[in-house]
Amino acid sequence: MGVGNQMELASRADVTGVRESHGGTSYQFYHCNMHRTRIQVAFADRQVDRLMQKVLDERNAAIRQATCPLPGSKPYDNLRPINIPARLDGRTLLECVVEMYPQIESQQWQEWFRLGHILLGQRPARMHRVVRGGEQFWHLFPDTVEPDVNGNVRVIWEDQTLVAISKPAPLAVHPCGRFNRNTLTALLEEVYRRNSLRLVHRIDANTTGVMLLARSKPIATSLREAFANNRIRKRYLVRLLGHPNQDRFDCHLSIGRYRHSAGARMTDPNGLEARTDFRLLARLPDGTSIAEANPYHGRTNQIRIHLWSMGMPVCGDPTYLPNGRVASRQTLTTRCPPMCLHAWSITFTHPRQRHPMTLTAEPPAWTNPVVGK
Repeated sequence: MGVGNQMELASRADVTGVRESHGGTSYQFYHCNMHRTRIQVAFADRQVDRLMQKVLDERNAAIRQATCPLPGSKPYDNLRPINIPARLDGRTLLECVVEMYPQIESQQWQEWFRLGHILLGQRPARMHRVVRGGEQFWHLFPDTVEPDVNGNVRVIWEDQTLVAISKPAPLAVHPCGRFNRNTLTALLEEVYRRNSLRLVHRIDANTTGVMLLARSKPIATSLREAFANNRIRKRYLVRLLGHPNQDRFDCHLSIGRYRHSAGARMTDPNGLEARTDFRLLARLPDGTSIAEANPYHGRTNQIRIHLWSMGMPVCGDPTYLPNGRVASRQTLTTRCPPMCLHAWSITFTHPRQRHPMTLTAEPPAWTNPVVGK
């Protein structure tokens, strides 16, 4: 029986994320030891439990094969799109790319134009060309070899509607910067060739933990609306620099819509509404603390920015540094100590079966011994 047929059978089970019994049925909790991730999803039928484990084993074996070696480790010509937004209509192409990518100096863009690496179709584009909103150009990176990433992606739940994965770090979710083939979406595409997965939310390249992906456009739309309307609860674990004065605290600072010169977003009184609640779990002897973070909005870098703005940056953060400093560095290497931010759990209503579900990724090593498995 193929993976698709197996998942069709598995999806018929009465699935819920609650821990107690219902309707006189005693539920068991599914546990996957292979990749240290616990899934708080109940099954009323042991046969379905075994079927799910078989599907996960097959998927994760396919991912291991697709990432050994990493697909971006071999040289190739990398073409990346440059899509001109409507707000830059009537500007020169050089002005557009400098504003769109503030972390890259104008001189670097001029060198790429000189080398013919900025293309319109298949021909080099002129830097002083006046562009229109909606136009698309291409940036050629010849003989690209991408940096190593952590390819230890693991599927932790799957049915005919959605897929949940445990994302490692460092690993960018989608193509950006120096990463194209060595990204989460590209790696999953190698495994789910016949059924493209659709992103419904994102987490930082340096953040580990649970992510949901939809298997159809209607399901993706439904889940994105649930995220936008705060109907999905997300819990994070974070190790921060310093000892907060209170065990419970929050931050309501708005976050800017656009990146600053260092390529990082900052707080902005005229920006997007953002609220994060924190619950302290432990103050550690080394001067750091571990807390649970509950973001009520999904702004880019929200937890990191909020803690940094309060003078307690995330340990290992390459961008938001102590003493109010900001670095242009965005992504860690596989040799760096981890950024201590983990998407611990996600609670939502299954878009088809309408049951509540909670998927939980086991806390990483930097939380020990404060947070149990």
